[in-house]
Amino acid sequence: MTSGLAAAAAFATALLAAVAMAGCGGGGNEPNPPVQPSPRFDAQPNVILVLTDDQDLAAYNRRTMPDTVRLLADRGTTFSRYVDATPLCCPARAALVTGQYGHNNGVLNNIPGYETLRDKDNIVSTWLDRAGYETAYIGKYMNGYERVVGDNKTPGPGWDRWFGMVGKHSFYDFKLAVGGERRKRHYEGQYLTDVLNRLAAEQVSDLSRADDPFYLQFSQLAPHVENGDSGGPCGTDAVPAKRDLHRFQNATLPNMPAVRETDVSDKPSFIRSLPRIGAHKLKVIRARYICRLQSLRAVDRGMKMIVDALREAGELDDTVIIYTSDNGTFQGQHGLPGGKGLPYEEAARLPLVMRVPPAFRGGGRAVARSDAPVASIDVVPTIVDWAGAETCPESGDCRVMDGRSLVPVLEGRRDAIGSDRPILTEFDVGKDEIQPGRGIACAYRGVYAGRWLYVNHSSVPDPRTGRCMDADESELYDLVRDPFELENAASPSGGARAGAVQERLAAITERLADCAGIEGRDPEPASGHYCGAEAGAGR
Repeated sequence: MTSGLAAAAAFATALLAAVAMAGCGGGGNEPNPPVQPSPRFDAQPNVILVLTDDQDLAAYNRRTMPDTVRLLADRGTTFSRYVDATPLCCPARAALVTGQYGHNNGVLNNIPGYETLRDKDNIVSTWLDRAGYETAYIGKYMNGYERVVGDNKTPGPGWDRWFGMVGKHSFYDFKLAVGGERRKRHYEGQYLTDVLNRLAAEQVSDLSRADDPFYLQFSQLAPHVENGDSGGPCGTDAVPAKRDLHRFQNATLPNMPAVRETDVSDKPSFIRSLPRIGAHKLKVIRARYICRLQSLRAVDRGMKMIVDALREAGELDDTVIIYTSDNGTFQGQHGLPGGKGLPYEEAARLPLVMRVPPAFRGGGRAVARSDAPVASIDVVPTIVDWAGAETCPESGDCRVMDGRSLVPVLEGRRDAIGSDRPILTEFDVGKDEIQPGRGIACAYRGVYAGRWLYVNHSSVPDPRTGRCMDADESELYDLVRDPFELENAASPSGGARAGAVQERLAAITERLADCAGIEGRDPEPASGHYCGAEAGAGR
């Protein structure tokens, strides 16, 4: 690839000087297309993206997922500062097919979800399909897809092989589309994760027989709750395979200082108004967490099946494997008994692991760990970089990605992404009223920058009626000194330094709120704001 995706990551501007630019519209698409890549590599790798549902970082470790850690992390790169820009199912999945923030791809909430995705035919599957890849999708797709197309039997744009979940999401009574044939198969009495694992391994074996490279996106339901009723001790929570029900009985909830946080007077109003979590409720939350961990053991076995299938087909050294999650969940932290959607660590900080063959990361030993600040918007630009694909439809405007390729990081370039790179976090519920007492905001924007997390809630629900009201409630956390986010430095007790940091990060948030693209790679945005680095942002 030319200097576009690879070199743009090294760019940094002075904090108050990076404001005077002009060009493309807020949607992130542009009649004058972004600079398109020339092939960086001699060949295109196969790429497999495995996505779990609601798996927080604490649920990814050698004890819960031994095969995944051994086969991916021990032979690849772990990104320790990976966050989801909007820690919620559909916005995360939209970022993972567009490489864009929600304000550009249109998806900032789960409902209506897929309906609001802009340029539905202009996503990573269509780009790779035109770049010569055979594409396959297995598992859960974007929220609301079935409402838009009529049924999940219809393949999503660009997917040559389609095995999407159809109807209710249950672990023991479910339906899958059959390979793009617009029909479905009903599985009753079989365990969902086992079926998906077998299907993924079979598709890897079959795809490996062709001369063309392949792209497989494999989206597990675990450890998400089900909306069916499989019965058993886990009820409608994440349902494990029966063989795993004995595991993790002594597990404790993650981030216990945040679970024990009783003084939430410095938290936003929609958290302050929640009832306190008592001992009985905490016991229920812990039981739910154990079910989540148990459900991940089948996911772990599936990762081994995929690697074994690649090895047997002779494709392991030609295949990139990426493992991540769409978002995490709360399990008693900050007084939140469940849910997600807020940018606290439990929902936003996720596993991201890449096993990359030497030919596609510059040779030599893999970078075992990267502390570069990276986000969900960076996964697709990385895949596009490997594939040498163009981010354009057959006709119409190209999509301008907001993320940057991680290939330079994988090649060992420590300066590829600055440690203070600011990453936007944003959410908008998209309606005037929500159910009260759920511990969620109506709208917020903020930024991860270096050691800091800043968030401004511009709309919060009335605690009695749930009606969304204009607000100006801010949070600021020093994640080095306060990793459990217990002390909101935006409160009056934060002091002068915190006030200066808050002012600086609020200005950066304002610029990122309508940013598009990367300077040096993409057209100048009409807003004047690129989604690039700002020197000193996280001090």
